[in-house]
Amino acid sequence: MRNSSRLTLAVTLAAASLITAAPFAAAQDKRFPTRPIELIIPYAPGGGSGITGEVMKKIITEEKLSPQAVSLTYKPGASGQLGWTYLATRKGNAHTIATATQSFSYGFVLKQMQVAPEDFTMIAMMLVDTQLMAASPQSGIKTMKQVLDASRKTPGSVKVGGTGSAGSDANLCAMIEAAAKIKLNYIPFNPNELAGYVEAGKLVPLAVFSDERIPAIKNVPTMKELGHNVVSRSTRGVVAPAGIAKHEEQFLVDMMKKITESKQWKEYADKNMMTIKFLGGADYANYLKKEREDLTALLKSIGKL
Repeated sequence: MRNSSRLTLAVTLAAASLITAAPFAAAQDKRFPTRPIELIIPYAPGGGSGITGEVMKKIITEEKLSPQAVSLTYKPGASGQLGWTYLATRKGNAHTIATATQSFSYGFVLKQMQVAPEDFTMIAMMLVDTQLMAASPQSGIKTMKQVLDASRKTPGSVKVGGTGSAGSDANLCAMIEAAAKIKLNYIPFNPNELAGYVEAGKLVPLAVFSDERIPAIKNVPTMKELGHNVVSRSTRGVVAPAGIAKHEEQFLVDMMKKITESKQWKEYADKNMMTIKFLGGADYANYLKKEREDLTALLKSIGKL
């Protein structure tokens, strides 16, 4: 009997110890981030996504939006698909996130990635980037009409550069070709933000692909004004791998929202003729789902699917 009492007491004390420790362990589990956050840029340094990532890192650091540092890792290739596919392999790791553009949606629609939307947690949309076509002053091209006329006269004679061999720029080129019944010579490369060069007079703006003119360059016509209903925009946002905890997701959503509310972000958007638009979590996921549906219909209409 004496031994039995000791055993009962030991078990009771052990149980009490576990009960006492449980809330502490739960509190410990909700700490995030506990180490530096890695921000994947799925393009080469110097391009639009790289500059966006640099601005994000600067704001997070200077405004102390994270208790841990943010580092940038460039993983270019296949119009962003290599970087996003890598991110998907980090399932459950909220300390690894990536920037996302419209090419993220194109990757699923064109089946360029071996992963699915379900392999990601959609964190936030942060910018809307209206697409612009501009020409070098040395080319002698001053209007979009000249581009269309030259391409009709000699198909493929006009070279058009854009980000990646597939994605928003390449498909915008295809949309122009289909609408205007011309042939352009699309060349993929890693351009910088065009707006700064336009503002500095180093590039000649030819057309914007929006429903209305952009106030910062109000003298530049839309393609719709030129008789071709070509509208294209690319959003910029952040995604994480699937399987992250809800409190980790919420921290990242809140941090991105604070970035969009900062003075530096507004300056960056204004300088590059972009519009700040925030959609967090499920709202961003729903937007991307609708975007994939719209892109599927668009690509079918121009014979690319």
